[in-house]
Amino acid sequence: MSIAEELGMADMFNTVGRLRGALDYHASRHSVLSSNIANAETPGFKPLELLRETKEDPSAALPMVVTKDAHVGGAKQDAADYETREDRNAIAGANGNSVNLEHEMSKLAANDIRFEGAVKIVSHQLGMLRYAANDGSGG
Repeated sequence: MSIAEELGMADMFNTVGRLRGALDYHASRHSVLSSNIANAETPGFKPLELLRETKEDPSAALPMVVTKDAHVGGAKQDAADYETREDRNAIAGANGNSVNLEHEMSKLAANDIRFEGAVKIVSHQLGMLRYAANDGSGG
């Protein structure tokens, strides 16, 4: 296998790993948004939002040095932290409930579209890996 092919395989594995993080985030966000919708009639309920803050992985603080052209460079991995916060844009109604059902439903639909898109990309990448592992026989 050539160096270019090896680099392509490394990129493919990195892509699948990053997309796994996206799937985890969108599954968690789905739970938060579903909870908001379920509590649309609960007096005093404040809707929550799941925020993703990406920061540099502390283990990647020292950059890898490529000493030969044939060496594969390390990929910079990001660690994602999820934080659940009260939705500050929500306006409370007469009973103190701040859930806007239409707004929450639209956020849920957008989240579902992003999740499904990531699923399709991961499925495609894994299919390509299976194809390569079977020496191109497709089985």
